[in-house]
Amino acid sequence: MSKKEKTHSKLQMFVLVILIPVIFGVIFFSVILNMIGFDVLGTAKQAASSIPYVSSLMEDDEEDIIESETEEQDIDTTAEQNEIALLQQQIAEKDSKITELENEVIEMEQRLLVEQELNNNATQELSEIAKTYEAMSAKNAAAIISELQTEEALLHLSQLKTDSRAAILAKMDSAAAADLMSRLTSQ
Repeated sequence: MSKKEKTHSKLQMFVLVILIPVIFGVIFFSVILNMIGFDVLGTAKQAASSIPYVSSLMEDDEEDIIESETEEQDIDTTAEQNEIALLQQQIAEKDSKITELENEVIEMEQRLLVEQELNNNATQELSEIAKTYEAMSAKNAAAIISELQTEEALLHLSQLKTDSRAAILAKMDSAAAADLMSRLTSQ
């Protein structure tokens, strides 16, 4: 055999007998250690960072990773802050709408109280007017009611007792009395 073949064959022998089994063993044990829970990759990075030239390459990679993570976090933070601002604006709008509606409710309640009070006052006034008509003679009451507008006359007559109403309508003009009676029945 020539000298070249011997070197070639020694190199082949080294690769086949020593290098390949060692690489296989390292990979096999790394997988086993990872399954057990040992951080093989982290330990390898620490070991590589102690080697002078490799450590400078590792730091650059770590700085790039940290920088990209920081940029992603900044983007996420900005997006979240924008969403928070939008939600706060919506809350403020809804709060102002709620306040506006509460004010409307209070205003409507006050109007209702005023209207109820006015209705109570009007009812009291109408009952007093009815008592006044009942105290009068039917002829005088009929003359007064004849001069009122039809709606007002109907309102006054509706408050009177049946006997007083009958006496007053009897003293009125028959056409006006018939009109008032037909309107009273349709109410």
